[in-house]
Amino acid sequence: MSDNFLTSLMDFIKDNNISLISPELLLTFVIMLCVCYLAFSKSLKERQDIWNIATAGTFGALVILTVFWNIDYVHSPNLLSVSVLNGMFKADLFSLLVRTLLVAGTFLVLLFTRTFIDKRAEVPGEFYVLLLSALLGGMMLSGATDLIMVFVALETLSISSYLLAGYMRGNILSYEAGLKYLLYGSMATAVLLFGLSLLYGLTGYTAFPQMLANMPSYASVSPIIWSLMAIMIVGGIAFKLSAAPFHMWAPDTYEGAPTPVVAFLSVISKIAAFALAIRLFTLVFGTNGAFNEGWMGLLSTLAVVSMVLGNVVALAQRNIKRLMAYSTVAHVGYLLLGFVVMNQQNAGGLGSMVYYLITYLFMNLGAFAVVTHMENLTGRTDIAAYAGLVRKKPFVAAVLSIMFLSLAGIPITAGFFGKFFLFQAVANAGSQYLWLVIVALLTSTISLYYYLNVIRLMVIAEPSDAVEALPVNEPSARLFTPVGLTLAICAVGTVLVGVFSNGLLELSNSAVHDLQVQSMLSHTQQQAPQAEISKAR
Repeated sequence: MSDNFLTSLMDFIKDNNISLISPELLLTFVIMLCVCYLAFSKSLKERQDIWNIATAGTFGALVILTVFWNIDYVHSPNLLSVSVLNGMFKADLFSLLVRTLLVAGTFLVLLFTRTFIDKRAEVPGEFYVLLLSALLGGMMLSGATDLIMVFVALETLSISSYLLAGYMRGNILSYEAGLKYLLYGSMATAVLLFGLSLLYGLTGYTAFPQMLANMPSYASVSPIIWSLMAIMIVGGIAFKLSAAPFHMWAPDTYEGAPTPVVAFLSVISKIAAFALAIRLFTLVFGTNGAFNEGWMGLLSTLAVVSMVLGNVVALAQRNIKRLMAYSTVAHVGYLLLGFVVMNQQNAGGLGSMVYYLITYLFMNLGAFAVVTHMENLTGRTDIAAYAGLVRKKPFVAAVLSIMFLSLAGIPITAGFFGKFFLFQAVANAGSQYLWLVIVALLTSTISLYYYLNVIRLMVIAEPSDAVEALPVNEPSARLFTPVGLTLAICAVGTVLVGVFSNGLLELSNSAVHDLQVQSMLSHTQQQAPQAEISKAR
């Protein structure tokens, strides 16, 4: 009896390619292990040990993903047929790249989180359970090719994020951050779900390829329905991306939420949301003319408003976390330019966007690692507290300077190459898009002021009271400590991603090329029945 069961189980795993989601299965096991450990632990020390389990599990998932990069299926021409869970999850090169970024980013967040959370949280272990749950939702979202999987993964990521934002019990700002994020997020999810339901109603399918193959023509559907569906879907995703004017939750949430949570929301959550948008827009809307005319103009507007508002409002910020919130809004605006030119031949907008996400992972997480470390040492998040930091913490000040120079797009850094490739893709799409490049360049110039202002304070200004109070030999940011290791990885990563920009850009283009091929195959399936009908007539 047991032999038959094992044989059936192995056949099921093989037939459904379950091994390709082994990182997700490992994280699920680690989450269950952490919950059980919390339930039976008696002391605070034991609950703090959850960090060890969560970090080891995340590192294990990263190792498995690294192994995936070295097996033949990644480079196989049959990659497009590799699907999991009855076609609801696609284990293609794009999802592998995004999952690697998500796990690597969460691992870095865990490294600089423990000291901060153990010092402030009443039950530290629960934080890591929620963090891994959010990561699991983001990973499943990166390869979701079915509306049902999209919704389940998106809610797993969102609900965990709401709880993380309001995690600090007794902190009124954390309560406010969690409540605002919950209210706005629930409303945005409802809008997105309504738009997706209209899409399901028009096609009769929830799987992306079947939806495209059965997408009705624009002429056969009311323009009001098309417009309503496009606005709801784009608006719901824009909220997840914190694109202006759907960014209203971001500044208050970033200011009040625990800083490691802000790092996760600003980087990991954004990468997962962009992965959903890239796959959805490419597979469902990439070849549909009705969306080419309307939603591209909508995305252009969102990109411009985000770039202008994010950079201009950031100038007036006096809190480092609010400054990073508006910086995130501005960078989302840059990234949205890739969608605007996604259907233009030889532009490379989506590939440049994916490369920009790689650079964004290192430079933004590095900045938040410094902000978390400084808040842990001084208890302050105002920009004035960073004055004279180079005199007490030269390594920390140097890392934050590198991160801000990269975010500003200064040459040699990874951020420069990210912006260069993205703006070049928009320029290559045609002269009608040059105005977007001009707006992007002007707003990037504005960002130099508030990034360089922080660097000026750290290097030139007299030390603040918070910096003066820091001990000279405080060891928490040395190289072989978790925080120091995070800062070193982010600094080196920011440089190396720029050095190997051509190879990474080629990899990014290959990842999105697979999606475009899938879209073309589904579109061909859509056109074939129509051709047969015309021939019969």
